Amino acid sequence: MRRILLLPLVLACIEGCSCQEKPAQPSTAPDASTAQAQPPPLPVLPETTPQPPAIPEQAMRLHAQGRKQGEAGQFAEALKSFQQAREAAPSWPIPLYDIGLTYLHLEDDARALEVYEQLDTVVPHGLSDSKRILDSLRREKAGRVPPGTLREFLEVEQLKDPEEAHRRLEALTRKAPEFVPAWEALALSAEKLDEGERLVAKALSLEPDIDTRGQLLLRRASLLKRRREPEAARKQLQALIDDPNMPPRIVAEAREMLMAPEAPPP
Repeated sequence: MRRILLLPLVLACIEGCSCQEKPAQPSTAPDASTAQAQPPPLPVLPETTPQPPAIPEQAMRLHAQGRKQGEAGQFAEALKSFQQAREAAPSWPIPLYDIGLTYLHLEDDARALEVYEQLDTVVPHGLSDSKRILDSLRREKAGRVPPGTLREFLEVEQLKDPEEAHRRLEALTRKAPEFVPAWEALALSAEKLDEGERLVAKALSLEPDIDTRGQLLLRRASLLKRRREPEAARKQLQALIDDPNMPPRIVAEAREMLMAPEAPPP
């Protein structure tokens, strides 16, 4: 599974750097037996998004301070630090991402939605999971899924026990059948071929955000390769590459999969 719960530590970036989007990895965070979380990766800009020529040192310092405060559960203090970092570097979108995430921790979903909508205009291709968060908050506001479903999912996503996480995800799909991230997480983790294809089709039928849709179609291509249908997989990947609306990170993954050598027959 991908994405985040607790505010991670700051990623060291120097002036003029171009941070690359990394493949999503499972992050670790509190479960029933763990008090502190290990910080997950910092959301980064898509490689085609222009980076600010220089992030002021004061903004970097304030942002790092906010991350540490968030990790300690001091969300009110973290919010203030992120807002100050945003004021010091208005063109740097990562503090804006963290402002929205902090509002989620403070259970102020309305403000979180406002911030992620603003972020979506600043970075049209999104930061890490920002589009998924935005889509989920919009579904909650529209009454398509129960309030607080996103926060519950983020907690489930941090569990260290895969079996417990799987049980909780299945429960979420019953409680909130139109909540896409739970279906997506199950689809990405399914080991059986038929089950994976069924879950991908279910998640796609719910009309997910463009980033999630791309992730699901990459998964479908991978499953087609496992079925020894390389031409169908190639067409799926090429369609992703040719889609002008697809986020650059999805296109890059599709190109990488397309260029990968075929596995030898079993």
